[in-house]
Amino acid sequence: MRTDTLMRRQQGSALIEGLLTLVIFSIGIIGLLMLLSAALVESGNARYRSEASLLVSDLVGRMWSGDRSLDSLRSRFGDKQSNDYQQWLQRVQSTLPAATTTANAPQVTIGDQRDVTITVGWQSPGENSPHQLVVSTRITD
Repeated sequence: MRTDTLMRRQQGSALIEGLLTLVIFSIGIIGLLMLLSAALVESGNARYRSEASLLVSDLVGRMWSGDRSLDSLRSRFGDKQSNDYQQWLQRVQSTLPAATTTANAPQVTIGDQRDVTITVGWQSPGENSPHQLVVSTRITD
């Protein structure tokens, strides 16, 4: 009889070990899925940061390639109704999510010494807080 009781205890412990292994394996899989999800979100954020940087670099390049006088810079890029600014704004709005004229609106500030500050904002899908890229440069002769 002693052997039967010992075997029953061993059979029960094998079942508990199997369940414990299954729980540990499941926790590991859930951890990996959470890590993958976070990696996908950060990958999307990196994409939008890169695109924002390219858009700002494009605008700065346009400023350098044309007439760099203060009046010209302000009329072409500082005036939100100008053709050059509107073309760039359309590219920003078509590239970055939630970058509209009301929410996350891009801003170009041109100071008296041709100090240019460009602010571009966006909000990734599914996120509650917006992101922002601010670039400052000086356009000289």
